[in-house]
Amino acid sequence: MKWKKILLITGIILVVIIVVAAVYIYPSYKFFFTGGTIPIDKNLTIIQGGGGNSGILITDSAVVVIDTKMSSDAEQLYKQAKEMAGSKKIIVVNTHYHGDHVKGNHFYQGCKIYIGSYDEKFLREELEPENMPNQFIKDSLVLNLGNEILCLYNMGQAHTWEDMIVWLKNRKVVFTGDLVFDQINPFLVKKSGANVDMWIAVLDKILRIPDVSMIVPGHGLTGDKSIVESMKHYFEDMRIAAKDPAQEEAMKAKYKDWTEMPMMTSPGITIDYIRGK
Repeated sequence: MKWKKILLITGIILVVIIVVAAVYIYPSYKFFFTGGTIPIDKNLTIIQGGGGNSGILITDSAVVVIDTKMSSDAEQLYKQAKEMAGSKKIIVVNTHYHGDHVKGNHFYQGCKIYIGSYDEKFLREELEPENMPNQFIKDSLVLNLGNEILCLYNMGQAHTWEDMIVWLKNRKVVFTGDLVFDQINPFLVKKSGANVDMWIAVLDKILRIPDVSMIVPGHGLTGDKSIVESMKHYFEDMRIAAKDPAQEEAMKAKYKDWTEMPMMTSPGITIDYIRGK
């Protein structure tokens, strides 16, 4: 009888946990992982899902894939890129090393895969051998691909130890990777190198890039430079809250409509991260 009561209580607790997960976690999960295709023009497509925004760019001399996704979305992205490429070579760019941006690398055998110049030992500990990039950008690289000039800039430490942006110069489009989350609370992981002060400085550098018509964030909707400014203001406000507890609730309320990932991202989690908790 005692065991039946324990099992009943355990069952009730599990049901409550499942309901809570469905109510609070699933909407955020769906937001991050639901896919979609956004044609920017006949040669540039943004592919959502698989954790974030990826890009496929068709140029005169190559097809460029920006961030290779994860899971089944990674394979779908590869098939789409391969079909678009035909006989052209494929060039891959990873804006940073996190799994939702690199776990499809293994599909691109024999291709050049660019990433920032992470410490090699660190990268080998974090990534599976089959997903390791093979080209490392210390500062910058410019590739003239005919009808587009591809500019890769290593912005240094911000979201991770080595974050890279991709500037499509002719189109005036910048892929920021996870340096920008559009109205989404950002992921901050100490082991990855996340540093809010340096992140703000990097966002300032992006804002100084001339003549940009579109920003493609790592997560969220595309926009103009205002979404970079919003990301910068978010961090500035969270930094104010971290230093002055009297302003904490006001700052949290200011960003109440920004998407959260329960137990992973929120204004409160960002504030605690800045405080070193």
